[in-house]
Amino acid sequence: MHYLLDGDPGHDDMLTIFLAAKHLDVVGFTTVSGNQSLEKTTINARKAVELAGLTDLPIAKGLPRPLVNLPRYAPEIHGQSGLDGVDLPDPTVPLSPLHAVDFIIEASHSTTTSGSSPPGR
Repeated sequence: MHYLLDGDPGHDDMLTIFLAAKHLDVVGFTTVSGNQSLEKTTINARKAVELAGLTDLPIAKGLPRPLVNLPRYAPEIHGQSGLDGVDLPDPTVPLSPLHAVDFIIEASHSTTTSGSSPPGR
């Protein structure tokens, strides 16, 4: 079974990325606004996949705000970067050219097997 992780990477989602990639067949990651802005959570996802050596898995950026409510960040928990306290280099892994919604649709219809290129690459 293939898994796609969607989140707002802060400390908790960074750990989820590490654990899921070790134990599941992860095909990619999508990011949303949450603990911090979409730009910051996407940078954090890129840093996490580089630290974990998962640079072959695509990251697709999603929506900058919730569908219904206004964004509400948590700098008191995750810091201004959404990942304060972790000193990681700037990421170099590129983003998927697909929007997260399109990536999710393509991944859900994909019949790729392990070893094949994930959607959006």
